[in-house]
Amino acid sequence: MNVEAVPRSYRGVRCLSCRQPIPLPAILIKMDSTLTSKAPDSVHDHPTRVFSLRCRACEREKPYRASDILDFEGEPRTRVSRAHTGHPKRRHSASLSRGANG
Repeated sequence: MNVEAVPRSYRGVRCLSCRQPIPLPAILIKMDSTLTSKAPDSVHDHPTRVFSLRCRACEREKPYRASDILDFEGEPRTRVSRAHTGHPKRRHSASLSRGANG
C-alpha cells in the first residue's frame, strides 16, 4: 500500500528580523483571500492594509503589509511556549518587604 506524500504549503510572511517564515492566522488568510478574489492587483492598490505578527522563531513582533504575503512550502513552525517565569523585575518580589501598605 503506497501513500504518496502530498506537498504541503501555507500562506505567510517572512520575518523582518530573522527572515524565518511566519504563518498567517485564519483571520488574515480570510482577508487575503477576499482581497485576491476581488481583483489580483487589489493588494497593490491598498498598501495601507497593515497587520502585526509575532515571529515564532525570534519572538519579535513587526508590522507587515498585505503585499508581503507569500506562499511557503512545507509545514509551519510550531509555536514554542516558554514556561511562565513571570516578569524579570518581579522574580525577587517574595524577598522584598511590603512597605507601609502591606
